[in-house]
Amino acid sequence: MKFIFLFLFLISSSFAISIDKTWYDNTKEELQKLYTTQITKITSSKSDLNAEEKEQVEYQLLLLKKLQATLNDENSFDLKNIDEITTIDKYIDQIKLYLKIANDYDSIKEEFTQNSNKIYLLEEQIDKLTNKEDISTVNSQLLYAYYKLKNIQDKATIDEYDKYLENFKKILLDSLEPIKFVDNPTLQNRIEKALNSFNDIIKDEKKLSLAYDKAKITENEWKIKALDAQIEQLKIDKSKLINQYVYLKVEELLPLLKNKKTSYFEMSNTLQQFMRENQANYDSLNELLKYLSRERLGVTKSTFADTKQSFIDIIKFGWEEINNPIIPIGDGISILAISKFFFIFILGFSIATFYKKRISNARSNYLKNTSISTRTMLANLGYYFLVAITFVFGLKSIGIDLSSLTILVGALSVGIGFGLQNIVSNFISGIILIFERAIQVGHIIEIATGLRGKVSQINMRSSVITTFDNIDIIIPNSTLIQNNVINLTFSDDIRRLNIPFGVAYGSDIDNVIHILLDNLKDSNLMYIRNDSEKIAKVRMTMMNASSIDFELLVWISENPDENGIGSSNMSDFLIFIYKTLQANNIEIPFPQMDIHLKRN
Repeated sequence: MKFIFLFLFLISSSFAISIDKTWYDNTKEELQKLYTTQITKITSSKSDLNAEEKEQVEYQLLLLKKLQATLNDENSFDLKNIDEITTIDKYIDQIKLYLKIANDYDSIKEEFTQNSNKIYLLEEQIDKLTNKEDISTVNSQLLYAYYKLKNIQDKATIDEYDKYLENFKKILLDSLEPIKFVDNPTLQNRIEKALNSFNDIIKDEKKLSLAYDKAKITENEWKIKALDAQIEQLKIDKSKLINQYVYLKVEELLPLLKNKKTSYFEMSNTLQQFMRENQANYDSLNELLKYLSRERLGVTKSTFADTKQSFIDIIKFGWEEINNPIIPIGDGISILAISKFFFIFILGFSIATFYKKRISNARSNYLKNTSISTRTMLANLGYYFLVAITFVFGLKSIGIDLSSLTILVGALSVGIGFGLQNIVSNFISGIILIFERAIQVGHIIEIATGLRGKVSQINMRSSVITTFDNIDIIIPNSTLIQNNVINLTFSDDIRRLNIPFGVAYGSDIDNVIHILLDNLKDSNLMYIRNDSEKIAKVRMTMMNASSIDFELLVWISENPDENGIGSSNMSDFLIFIYKTLQANNIEIPFPQMDIHLKRN
């Protein structure tokens, strides 16, 4: 298969037409003879052709005449001899002459580049043709020859210009040493005057721009034409002032260059910045000044100054780029504005988080005696307030007008009415819980499902209940608001514990009560002892089938005291009762039944 493709490629290549160099690669006399012969040939056969072929022949005649004219066109540029430079004015005039020649040189180089691109395209076009004698094929070959001859001439011209400009620069450099620069006291005034005039033109330009927009809106054609003429004249005056200011600054720079002052670089950078800001094309002048500074002040100083300026330019460019709007909201939001927003938000969020942890875990004097629920409320309110303020400041910092968000808020309100209904319900319920304080952190509650535990967190959307098995249950706040909730520690954290027990029939009831209460006072069990309204009691509750039932009533605190010691629990009191009854030989009954057998 590879051999077949290779064979087909060789066959197609053999029919392809190559560039015919005879149209341009020969002596001038031979080429003139060739062009004349071709003109005679196609002119004699012109009468036998149809309209389309005649058009092609006319085009070929035109190309042949252009080729003849190109051969006859000698290098017409006239490079004048450089006059001797003795004064600053002559030096400036020679710089202007150098720039004029440099502009001509750039134009020729641009023409050479364009012709080279056209030659490349024609090579591709000719390579696809197959009929060598076809009129269009010959025309393509002639057009290729025309551009080739033009480039041969332009290359020779460019080489001459290179030598001339290089010599011109050397003369300008050598002329710096002998020339005498006389202090010009009016130079600074002329520079300031030119700059002020330029600034006035900028202001006039802005005024004319506004007037022009107004005229276009009102469709005043007479006014538009008049303003067009004024704007055009203003552009001419602006260009003249830029040129005047640039050469005045050059006149200011030359003495510094002659005396090898390093302040030259700073002033040169100021001039270059002015030219960049006003989009003035003085590339040749910049190159000339860099050449003179390198040769006069030394490569090291010039390179350092260029590097420093390049670094500053990079920083300025980067700063401009990150300030360019990328999101079309308001006046536009830039990368810097987005970064600023995230920085403010992260900083504010960090401060809010630190505040919340600090208040929630406060051990300082001013919060030491406050309840856990109060600290939690202060922590949550402060946290969400700081986050909200941070968000508002973040939006302000990127230039978003909050009044423009009213439409967004309106759209969100519609969304809230449908998809966000439950979320908002829980959010509002969280605010109610925080301010109403009917349920607080540390309270022991029981909800309708039978779940019992301690409230460990109250957040804006949900609350966390920690069961006595140390399992955290997350409950939506609306559940705590809409359903019945038993708060076992609503008014305070003291509650009564009822411990049931029973003794056998025949036991001394008074002795049982007396023994239990006396032993309870002497025990190490933790319960409320010093409150006359909450003293421990034993009461008889029922005479059951197998036992006399009692309850030991004690008051305990659900939360640890200031020393971190908690009250005893149900298990502790049951163990105490069992041991006390057993130690005093009081029988603890168990279910029993007497069976009577009756004989018939």
